[in-house]
Amino acid sequence: MRHCLLFVLTFIFAAGAFAQGTIVVHDPMLPAKDGEAKPPRSIEKIYETKILPPVRKKLVSDSCSDSPTFTGAVNGSFTKAGARQTAVFYQFCETGNGLGMVGLAIIENGRLVSSFVQDSGWAFDIGRVADVNRNGLDEIALEFGGGMHQGEGGTGVSIYEFKDGKPVELGWYQSSKFTETETTAAWRLTAKPGKRPIFYRQKYVMNRAGKYRRSGANKAFKLEELEGGNEFEEVK
Repeated sequence: MRHCLLFVLTFIFAAGAFAQGTIVVHDPMLPAKDGEAKPPRSIEKIYETKILPPVRKKLVSDSCSDSPTFTGAVNGSFTKAGARQTAVFYQFCETGNGLGMVGLAIIENGRLVSSFVQDSGWAFDIGRVADVNRNGLDEIALEFGGGMHQGEGGTGVSIYEFKDGKPVELGWYQSSKFTETETTAAWRLTAKPGKRPIFYRQKYVMNRAGKYRRSGANKAFKLEELEGGNEFEEVK
């Protein structure tokens, strides 16, 4: 499904984006990943034998079938400063148009550190954010899709940081807007790291040639709070 969102891409950098020491939080214009990808060999066994079985016991029902799809994994220090960890993001089941159960797990040294599930949207992608608030922990950018409604749809990205071992949402932003046939707009999110990071959002629009062009200025942006946002629930 995601292949219809982003095609024939031109990677464009804002001239001043890195001059101020900013980092990329999320770029929806990067080439789309294969949603049916398998876990890398380094984590495949623990994904199949440690992460999924407890989730199956918790979630499988008439409305949530046993149909996990691996979305992606990133490396970083998520729950402990200096640790070498892997964050795993996957879709466990789809429960409706743009609705479903997703899972997030942390692996360290071949061991499952923690596992969580959330009733939210469709899992599209995961990315590492390089410690945007300079507290020693990396953040995670999770991209969700909301399905198609009246011929239109979009994707949104939630930024999470682990606090006391649990993922807490720092904020959300819309990352793309599309129709059934093409992406019509995309927003690239960058940030100037610091104790109180400053985020910037740059809009791009796709022209008739299928290439993205910047639209307007790269403006400071405050992450939004989703009303009635769902929290991740730990699986033990």
